[in-house]
Amino acid sequence: MAAMLLACALILVISAYFTFSMERQPTQSPGRENVIVVPDTSHSHGSSTSGRKSIPETKFDKEATVHRREKSRSEEETWSFTTVQAVRDAFRQRYGPTSASIYEKGVSTFGNLRATADRLLLAAAQDRPFVLAFAGYSVTVGRGNHFQQSFPFVLERILRPLLRESLQLDVVVRNAAIGGIPSFPYGFCFDHFLGSDPDVISWDFSMNEGNGASVLEAYLRHSQTQLSKRPMIILLDKNAPRQRVLEMYTRNEWISDAISVKTAKDAVDSTLLQLPEDQRPPGLQRWDEFGAPASCPGRGSWHPKRMEHELIGFMMSLYFVDALELAQRIMQENPEWKASYESNSMITPRFKAPLQPTPANDQAVTELLFGHSIDQDDFQMKTISCRTNFLPATDGNKVLPSIVVSGLSPGITDENIMEVRSDAAYRAGWVLDVSKMERDTKIKVEKCGGLGYIDMKIALYGVPESGPLRLWLPLGDHDSLSHHNSHEHEEGDTIADHWFDDLIICEANEKRPIDACQLDKDLEFTVGGVLVTSTKMVMGAAEYLKRQTCVHVGVPEKAQITVLGEVTNTDGSLPSDTDRIRLAGGSKRGNSTIGLLVDVKVSDRVNRESGACCLSHIVWEQH
Repeated sequence: MAAMLLACALILVISAYFTFSMERQPTQSPGRENVIVVPDTSHSHGSSTSGRKSIPETKFDKEATVHRREKSRSEEETWSFTTVQAVRDAFRQRYGPTSASIYEKGVSTFGNLRATADRLLLAAAQDRPFVLAFAGYSVTVGRGNHFQQSFPFVLERILRPLLRESLQLDVVVRNAAIGGIPSFPYGFCFDHFLGSDPDVISWDFSMNEGNGASVLEAYLRHSQTQLSKRPMIILLDKNAPRQRVLEMYTRNEWISDAISVKTAKDAVDSTLLQLPEDQRPPGLQRWDEFGAPASCPGRGSWHPKRMEHELIGFMMSLYFVDALELAQRIMQENPEWKASYESNSMITPRFKAPLQPTPANDQAVTELLFGHSIDQDDFQMKTISCRTNFLPATDGNKVLPSIVVSGLSPGITDENIMEVRSDAAYRAGWVLDVSKMERDTKIKVEKCGGLGYIDMKIALYGVPESGPLRLWLPLGDHDSLSHHNSHEHEEGDTIADHWFDDLIICEANEKRPIDACQLDKDLEFTVGGVLVTSTKMVMGAAEYLKRQTCVHVGVPEKAQITVLGEVTNTDGSLPSDTDRIRLAGGSKRGNSTIGLLVDVKVSDRVNRESGACCLSHIVWEQH
């Protein structure tokens, strides 16, 4: 009997072994889950280990299927409004007897409605799209929801059929918001993020800007000078000082048209949201539901949920409905209306002194933000150039590698940005990378199918072992010594501050350890061949989580310009043909193009584990 029991036990052990072995085979057995391998970023940002972890494909696909189902459900309600009255009727139907009160509380208008009507007619007369480009942080991105459920795209779905029917006018909406970002350095780089052609732009940075209005004022000044159409402004905010700035800027005709839109807590009677679900107006039902599945990130209490995004988009649309109605009257009164708009152009405003107290910065930084005093009353905003790899981008050429002469880690590009960078890559040069938190968050979102998000904070990271980084900052696209000799410069003028007024360098806005690299203490800058002996952090205008993110480098007094044909690597060798073409912007610049060399070196104190030095935005001002 004992022998029989022992034999049975042995059979069970052997059977279990073979069962386990079969499950471990790399070939797939019937019913076994496929496995998708994704990077494991659970280790620190500075680790050289590149671990992997497995996610069952069935789980991934299930979440992606839920994502697709939710997305398709969100797109079932596609509107085909073709008259202004249809939009107004829909708003009343969705929000019930209090709809008029919601709009009155939720939207404040500034400036001239005629200016917005003129924008619509100008786009129609020139047979081009009407472009609305939205800037902001996670609220505008639509965190907790699908990207396409964010209010900019709600507005697009309302306006597109309406403007096509009424004016044969196409609508382009760009949601260029980036989670957790301040007004600047974003506001130095409008054409990178928003494009060069928006008719309307927005501002949504209130959580990062506190109660002050000076940063908004700088943002407005840059928007009206960097962007040729002097775009209308949409402010997603209720702050009284910032509302007053909009009022004064439109009154002074520095901005022609603007609106301020509040979120639901300031526009909707809270008692309506306390009613049972079936007693609320349709637009206030399912109010507590995010658009993305519950397992997805971004469900913070400060993020509007799906139906609130619809409300915000609808409130904005009513303003444009009013503008369209006025445009239609203009067309009826003047059958030859197109002729008066085809050659219409915007005149850059001449600003006066800032209305708000300016942050405590050096004069050069204050001038960069608010303009240069050119006489007793007038202020001039000068030409700004910006390079960044932050996404989303409408201009893929004005990125950080486009100005790097030497010092990049070879083979490390933004195309493989989700790969964890090795220590060896950092030792080989400066690396295009993202923070550990940024990569981890992106992986979480990808498990939900991506949710459509396109924002990402890509920057250059370096440690002492990365070696020096050399940049060459071009003065415009076609400028040369000979081009300017007939203007304000003498023959052979190579003094850098005769051509460049200022230089600011910023790091990515992210949570960083207290002992991470500090731009003003751990980086050595040599500009135009002259060592910069003093740098200061920019105060008040580029802060994130109480950390200043931009350093004022400036242009030293004896710094020299360098034309493209004389640029060399830090070791004295000539750039390769490929690098020279990249610096030349393809074929846009010749060897006589003027530029400014900037060398960056990391102090020995910095290490990757504590936080590498980070360069996210390079911003310079033309003289």
